[in-house]
Amino acid sequence: MTHVESLVIGGGIGGLQAAHTLAKLGLSPLLLEPRGSCGGLIFGAPIGGVWVDLGAESFAKRQPAVAALCAELGLETVDPAGASWVWSHRDGGFAVRIPHGILGIPADLDDPDVAGLLSDDGLARAREDLTMGPGPGADAADLASLVETRLGPELLTRLVEPIAGGIHSARPSSLAVDVVAPGLREALAREGSLVRAAAAVRASAPQGAVVASASGGMFTLPRALVRRIGELGGQIATGRIVTAIARDGDTWRVTHCAAGRPADPAGTPVPDGDPVELTTARLVIALDGRAALDLLRTVPEFEAGDWTLPRGADLAHVCLVLDAPELDAGPRGSGLLVAPDTEGAPARVACKALTHYSIKWPRVVAGTGKHVLRVSYGRADGPAPEPTLAGALADASTLLGVHLTEDQIAGHAVIRFPNSLPPQTPEHRARVAALAERVDALPGVAIIGSWFAGTGLAAVIPHAEVAAHRLADQTAPTPGGDAAPAATEPSAGQTTFTKVRSA
Repeated sequence: MTHVESLVIGGGIGGLQAAHTLAKLGLSPLLLEPRGSCGGLIFGAPIGGVWVDLGAESFAKRQPAVAALCAELGLETVDPAGASWVWSHRDGGFAVRIPHGILGIPADLDDPDVAGLLSDDGLARAREDLTMGPGPGADAADLASLVETRLGPELLTRLVEPIAGGIHSARPSSLAVDVVAPGLREALAREGSLVRAAAAVRASAPQGAVVASASGGMFTLPRALVRRIGELGGQIATGRIVTAIARDGDTWRVTHCAAGRPADPAGTPVPDGDPVELTTARLVIALDGRAALDLLRTVPEFEAGDWTLPRGADLAHVCLVLDAPELDAGPRGSGLLVAPDTEGAPARVACKALTHYSIKWPRVVAGTGKHVLRVSYGRADGPAPEPTLAGALADASTLLGVHLTEDQIAGHAVIRFPNSLPPQTPEHRARVAALAERVDALPGVAIIGSWFAGTGLAAVIPHAEVAAHRLADQTAPTPGGDAAPAATEPSAGQTTFTKVRSA
């Protein structure tokens, strides 16, 4: 049986950052990843001759950890270009710019873009927030309850539902306020108004855009981490699946074997081959939520036996690379979020969002002359989407006001993410908090990842770094925190990627 100084199970971005931190501390980590490459939901590929992000393509700037990591790795960061819009199905379909605010909560009700999305009655109801004092909605645990109490159901449906729902792939009723909008409830108590609270939170954030990316694409971040871990003496073994963990005093025993290909290409890798056992004094569990819970159930002290994660949304997007000079002007800036069809208006588009990737991140495609569109499908509680090339072209043409044809396509891909991003419900957060206390009481173990830390790189990366430091000195407190996606069968002439994370 081999002993290693530190062991990380899972090579998503959280596992990579934990291994990176342990390596910098001289603890020679071994990282085991069941798939053939690391990065989790951050991945890219060449489509139509252009390397583009096919997974996550930005990070929130609300705290500096991600940008600092990029700088440490020699990656320049850039803000997006172009404004973002919201599409409404009402009145035959129209688009307005996304108002300044937080997750669709406007920072100014006199903003013309707010009036463009609300009826006179809906705007009047939203204005009641300015005079009702801090009490109403203050104890709302979920975003929908808070917004509806303060600003009314119309603003919830027409602004918060498409924006917050589009960002987190979940209904606002499933989103814990304190996780998706840190500091918002505290600002409400100070300001006495949710609108003024949104303005205060935005004012306290870094100036400029609320998100950024690595200038060459976010997919360059996991690549850089893999290189740096190796340079620092760490090891990464892909194609290895952990089948069991056990506690032996202050030591952890880990059983792993080769990861075999499942019968379903979109499925999770399966154990294959002879088992190998390792021991370590420092164990990081950096798997997606469901796989992590499968391991945790084998250790009685974790008390994870009856825990099942909320189901995430079934999502998909079509990446289109086009030769289309008529898109040079960026008719809808960096893209649009599509309001759900909840008011009986005829739906002119089936997608939930469109990102004009080549306008939003021009340096990624500079010099290629190509335009890249990501047309996204699937909503929480909705059926699994089955997007087609023809449907994506039609939706993009309607949203951008430009007629696009198959003759203009240089390449395309369909990427599916089934059961993606289980929502950060208040109940889930309560169980995470209880598990974090139990983890803190055990020596030599940490749990990280979006299901535990919270959705997004801004939550996962600093959480992983703190957890690694805790294991290094066994004195720092364990931080508290979430999960993720997957992909498709090809049609003729189509590239298909199956990026599976069983959430």
